[in-house]
Amino acid sequence: MVKGELKVKVVKLVALVAMAVLPLILIISCAEPAETPNVPAPAPTPTPATMPIPKEVLASHFGFLGAGFDAAELSKLGVKWDRPHPGPFIWGRIEQEKGKYDWREVDRYVQEAQRYGFATLATIWPFAEWDQVNWEGAGPSGLVFENELGRSRRKPHDMNAYKRFVSALVERYDGDSEDDMPGLKFPIKHWEAGNEPSMQRDFNTFFNGSSEDYLEILEATCQAVKGADPEARVLHAGMAGMEPWMVSFWKPVFENGSQYFDIANIHSIGASEELNVPEFSELLSEYSINKPIWVTEAQHRTGMTIYGKNVSPEEHGCVLIKSYVLSFALGVDKIFYTSFKAPPLGPDEFQQSALVNSEGEKRPAYYALETLTSKLDAFTSAERLAEGQYRFMVEGKAIYVLWGSGKPTDEITGAVMVTNSYGKETKTDSSAINLSESPIFVENIHPAD
Repeated sequence: MVKGELKVKVVKLVALVAMAVLPLILIISCAEPAETPNVPAPAPTPTPATMPIPKEVLASHFGFLGAGFDAAELSKLGVKWDRPHPGPFIWGRIEQEKGKYDWREVDRYVQEAQRYGFATLATIWPFAEWDQVNWEGAGPSGLVFENELGRSRRKPHDMNAYKRFVSALVERYDGDSEDDMPGLKFPIKHWEAGNEPSMQRDFNTFFNGSSEDYLEILEATCQAVKGADPEARVLHAGMAGMEPWMVSFWKPVFENGSQYFDIANIHSIGASEELNVPEFSELLSEYSINKPIWVTEAQHRTGMTIYGKNVSPEEHGCVLIKSYVLSFALGVDKIFYTSFKAPPLGPDEFQQSALVNSEGEKRPAYYALETLTSKLDAFTSAERLAEGQYRFMVEGKAIYVLWGSGKPTDEITGAVMVTNSYGKETKTDSSAINLSESPIFVENIHPAD
């Protein structure tokens, strides 16, 4: 994370705190299967196992941070994954008193997300005030998400109690018809063990502890998740960036804890067009870790400088497309953008990263993401052919994403459909294609088309 990126990080988090008061942030509770909830959920009735996550949702590559804030609009945009932030899966807001749980609010959150067809990447926060008081000191005030997460953010004091909570949480949403949420449409199969634990600087403190402390949390979370649902997948907390002090925090985790996660997790807030993926992949390779990579926070903004050039609103859309294409070609499976609609009172920097401004006007980056989802959502492979030339296979058909200079690959011949970054389609001959820094999507037109 460069100096400018840290500033953007603070801005993003300030805005997210404002968003946290919105009504769609729900608070939840979980109980151990053998315990009686303090506030009982609707009486369970025998039901068949829920349907699996729909194949088209599971295969989708596009997600959003806090999709529940704008569920209807993001669903229309083609987004199929939600990563609620901070989300409702918070130990201490679920189990406010040891052994007493309330399922109602988390159930409502899951039901609402599934009403719009979103699959959920659930961040499990391992903090409960009644547990944290066993550590000396309450922690500093003025922290991000203080109302939701509390002030003391150390590892669980009673790790067994935490594991029981995680087990009960996963069991309720695993879709096996045993102690499931009534009306569960499809299961939650992806669980994230905390968020950015290396961020321990004043307002931006998500965790207070060492690498070894976080590794204990990761191990306990993985064991509890897998014990309740062996088919579930665990992500380690998102690595906030690739700044040296962050890398130092994560090295012991990757060296000793790769068996405790299934999917590697990186964030990129204004870092680079490639979303920190090359450097992150290199770090993983140092420890022989070869696992899927998700970018669970991605963000670009106007006003930032890339390659020495200030990014305009129009270029913002181009940068967004390039970052997704470059990252997918490097093997990334899913990308979650951070900023959909700018809050009315949000700072300028946050408005510059959003796809829709505070007055509800769609910015060029909105249409760029719409083009990406409409063209590439179902891709099964992504390959770099040359600088600025990439081939995606979508339902057995090649779709090329091109930018730069010169002529396109020889694979593109004859009549083609060219779609610009903002969705405008033009039929032409391949010989007429002239590349520029604005990406285009090209498909061969066959007689049957």
